[in-house]
Amino acid sequence: MQMQAVLRLLVDAYLNGPDRGIYGLQICEALGLGPGTVYPILARLQQQFRWVDKDEEEVDSRQVGRAKRFFYRLNEDGAVAARLALAEVSARRPARGVGDVMRPAWEQ
Repeated sequence: MQMQAVLRLLVDAYLNGPDRGIYGLQICEALGLGPGTVYPILARLQQQFRWVDKDEEEVDSRQVGRAKRFFYRLNEDGAVAARLALAEVSARRPARGVGDVMRPAWEQ
């Protein structure tokens, strides 16, 4: 469910501007999830599935007084794959009871 939420947010961002990224803390705040949940999902989407590109913010961290941020965005292949995966999930019905939905292969 949490991966689905991250994917939905990334798809929305992609549809609003495919070259614009969302930084990790923005994703955490928008979804009400902690970094210990969001960053492993982003890493998996980037490294295992290759759906997400990660770009480093171009600022001098000493001048802005904080660490550099990393921006995440779906790449073209990722946008297509994420939309198909989310459509697959929404087409599924509960398998055994209310709220007991089978998890798609990409989320296991």
